[in-house]
Amino acid sequence: MFLVTTANQSFWKTDEKILFLGEWCKLYKYKYAWSELDCEVHPYHWDDRERFRKDYIYLNNLYERYLPLLSQLMNQIHGVDHSCRYWRMIVGPWFYYFIGIFFDRYLSIESVGNKGEVTNVWLPPFEPEKYIPKNFSTFRDWNFGDDYNHYLFKQIIEALGKIPSEIKTKHLSSYPQREFFKRKPSSSGRGKDLVRKILVATGRLIPSKFNKVVFVNSFLNSKDLIRLQWELGQLPFPCTPIVISEHKPINWELRKRIVFSGEENAFEKLLLNKISQNIPSIYVEGYLEMSQKSLAAYPKHPQVIFTAAALFGNEGCTFWAANEIERGAKLVISQHGGHYGNSLLSANESHEVSVCDLHFSWGWDDTNQPKTLAMPSGQLAGLMPKIKPNPSGKILWLGFTFPRYTCQLLSVPLSGQTVKFFKEQERFLNAVLPEVLEILVRREFPIDFGWNEELRWGDINPDLKVYCGSKTMYEQLNQSRLCVGTSTSTPDLETLSRNFPTITFFNPKLFELRKSAKPYFDDLRRAGIYHPTPESAAAKVNEVYKDPLSWWNSREVQDARERFVYRFARTSATWISEWKEVLSSI
Repeated sequence: MFLVTTANQSFWKTDEKILFLGEWCKLYKYKYAWSELDCEVHPYHWDDRERFRKDYIYLNNLYERYLPLLSQLMNQIHGVDHSCRYWRMIVGPWFYYFIGIFFDRYLSIESVGNKGEVTNVWLPPFEPEKYIPKNFSTFRDWNFGDDYNHYLFKQIIEALGKIPSEIKTKHLSSYPQREFFKRKPSSSGRGKDLVRKILVATGRLIPSKFNKVVFVNSFLNSKDLIRLQWELGQLPFPCTPIVISEHKPINWELRKRIVFSGEENAFEKLLLNKISQNIPSIYVEGYLEMSQKSLAAYPKHPQVIFTAAALFGNEGCTFWAANEIERGAKLVISQHGGHYGNSLLSANESHEVSVCDLHFSWGWDDTNQPKTLAMPSGQLAGLMPKIKPNPSGKILWLGFTFPRYTCQLLSVPLSGQTVKFFKEQERFLNAVLPEVLEILVRREFPIDFGWNEELRWGDINPDLKVYCGSKTMYEQLNQSRLCVGTSTSTPDLETLSRNFPTITFFNPKLFELRKSAKPYFDDLRRAGIYHPTPESAAAKVNEVYKDPLSWWNSREVQDARERFVYRFARTSATWISEWKEVLSSI
């Protein structure tokens, strides 16, 4: 049996039986190419969600065990003496992601190799220099596509030596590609960029004493951010710099010094051996330059650094913030989206809590996380314009999707489980009334990840109206009578906090909830807002679609919504003064 590891058909041998390593190999738009093949799909290891939970704990412990060693190595090769917390902020996001991603790919190859049924696999002759990411953002984006994952599978297959392989020179991109965005950006982008540059240049003239609290990627709108800064006694500084990391030639002599010891099993030995070949260049070859550029670009000596989303991808901020924190600055991180506080497993949440001094949640607290402080969300209070249901409008169905290759450890559908997620969406569509279908509009997620959703829906039901345009979700909500959600993500929290009629459904076996969150979702379920099956959600939509507001404004529904919102999507008319009090006390 011939093994296929990715969707790149240049490496498929179609004249014998094929074993697809996962559902990620089967792009829907090329269904004609694989549907007639003699093939099967290898079972995905984390379809066993209890195994996923146990592996999550193992990988988290593995990260904590080796991060101090990586920190020491980084200090040695750069001739510096920074704390483990410093390196946790800078290289920690990549290290944690890479450990999980590499383990996921390793489990697939090891399982296939142990069965001994594969007779051959074609591997590409990669040039390693082309597949070392420039920074965390590049690494994350490459993981969405086939080229980089082909490179990861190649490393593991060759190292394990359990699967016969053959090097083939086929059609490859010069560098890994990511082309999964569906929604076009606004045409006003260039004008906004110019305004931003002017504001950043002006901000550099502000003395340090007026920048005691520096906000970076705060997810607050400009008006609210300026108001908050005024309340804190600061001059408005609505924009922070964007520091671009440059691509640097790979220095293999320097990378040879990244050598670990202490591995406890075969996976750890392979993982640690591959760190030097995969760590982004910004942490090795580009470290000194990026450190200097970030310190020069950002305000000097802040007392507090506040961010919502800068830790994953904004390298300029993380380099600067890590340095300032070693000087005594405090780091405050705010929740910036869904899954926080309710998802059973969340690597991003764990990382943010581990590096910060204080973590603003959107209302929830956790006795196991003393750094977390329940606060009203400034993002929810000011992010959206006023939205109001249109009693004669459409029903807006919010699509959602997930990467074909597992990229982060989170209690959501992983990899091929997204196909099951799509099937549940299809079951909802099949269960709504014809009258509902006439006014139903599915708004697709802006990133497709190669699942070809628009094409799928056209084949499933050509009568369904699918929207992939440039209108914002809020513009479409104002043209709608009812919103249908499909996960525990941010849009549900936005519509519920704004008291917009919402019905949501998701499979609790794929979106596992932590114990403390279940009572609040049970409230939503009893009120008819949340449904664990697509058929139940469709039945509720069929029941209320003519006049959703009559149902929505009932006391039972509003009580459940208010309890849930206060816990997971809290807002307040006085949130600025509440934030000022906490930030001033720090």
